[in-house]
Amino acid sequence: MKANRTNIAGIETLTVLGEDPSVAVIMLHGYGANMNDLFPLWELWHEEKFNWYFPNGVLPLPMGYYEGRSWFSIDMEKLEKAMREGTHRDMKGSVPPELDTTLQMLEHFVSEVSKKHKTVILGGFSQGAMCTSHLAMKESLKLDGIVLLSGALLAEDKFPKAARALPFYQSHGTQDPILSIDGARDLEKKLHSMNFTGKLHEFRGGHEIPASVIHEVKIFLKQFV
Repeated sequence: MKANRTNIAGIETLTVLGEDPSVAVIMLHGYGANMNDLFPLWELWHEEKFNWYFPNGVLPLPMGYYEGRSWFSIDMEKLEKAMREGTHRDMKGSVPPELDTTLQMLEHFVSEVSKKHKTVILGGFSQGAMCTSHLAMKESLKLDGIVLLSGALLAEDKFPKAARALPFYQSHGTQDPILSIDGARDLEKKLHSMNFTGKLHEFRGGHEIPASVIHEVKIFLKQFV
């Protein structure tokens, strides 16, 4: 299996596709990263029937020596102030101006991928996890499970009152300086209130994906083989 760059529904994407099209795993990176960021994880999580998709964030974000990407903008002044004061932003009331457009683009992306695969798992880190949580609510999308790494409850008012229930894996560091553990707990409660099945795995650490989470995600994904 080898990586290829392609364009799916207008989004540049790194793919690793096998001979068995049964399962697609889509992973959305976080703010300031790009499609290469989560790409190495496929080798750690791979199963014979898996096919991998790593889309590039739709918004360019110059980072100096490389081009970062994002799914929506953030108020850097508020973030830096919160980090200086040792507090956190309350994301559940925040509605980024690009959120609707980004979710629409990702909805088209997931729909295109779904045409080729029987089972589709969607996941992401940070911003990618927050986008994933909203996409999981869209009845039009064929999703079988979601992976939420270091995300938070974002734009709560945009969640529907009901959605089809999905299994989920969620993780978050208790010392995360970017997105609070409280925001992750709020997201878990929201998912449970909508009958999603899964739980938040808390770990002692920051805004990261530790080895313990990599192992637990592998176990979660294996149920879809």
